[in-house]
Formats: sequence, structure tokens, C-alpha cells
Amino acid sequence: MIRSVCLAALLAAAVGFARTPVSPSGSIGTGPGQISPRKAYSQGKALTFKVLVCSDCPLQKNELDRDRALSLTASLEAAYEDKETGSPDDEAVQALCGPGVDDCGIRMEVVHYFLSRRFKL
Repeated sequence: MIRSVCLAALLAAAVGFARTPVSPSGSIGTGPGQISPRKAYSQGKALTFKVLVCSDCPLQKNELDRDRALSLTASLEAAYEDKETGSPDDEAVQALCGPGVDDCGIRMEVVHYFLSRRFKL
């Protein structure tokens, strides 16, 4: 009798810990989700030095200082709202959103985040 009770308890525990397939409720597919601040900073840094500041880019590395970062963030904010500031950085910001770029808004946000954190704007 004790053996059957212990066996039944063991079987119940095994069934309770068994893996069952789970599907998310109410979601269509997996998306990128939230970007962590550390990831946003590193993605913004990579994009900045790949698209905005390089030897073939609109800005050279020695041109990126706090004042230029301030101008770039103003142009990023204006471009995000489909406006222009009239500064030469408006054209540089357009390099982030060239033809064939789907995630233009995200790219502008992570570059803005990088510049504001890096130069404490």
C-alpha cells in the first residue's frame, strides 16, 4: 500500500514537471522587443562610425565633437519629425535612411541615444 502511494506521488510529480508545448498568447510573431540601453548604445555607436563618421562618410572622425554631436542630434530630431533644421547635418542624417532601409526610425533613435550619452547632451 505504501509502495503504491509513493509510486502514485512520484508519477504525479513526473507529470507535473513534464515539458508541454507553450505558445504565446495574443502575439502574431516574435519581434525585436525592447532594446536594452547597453545594446542601443553599442548599436548607435556602430551605426555612427559606419554611416556618419568614417573616411567615406559625411563627417570625418576628427569633426565629431560635442558641438557637432549637438547639431547632429538636432538634425536627427527634426528628421524624425519630417522637418529640417537648415544645418549641413541634415544631409548627413539622411545617410542613415538611404534607399532600402526599413528601420529608419530605429536607426535614428539608437544614433541619437549614442550621441546624447557619449557627449552628455
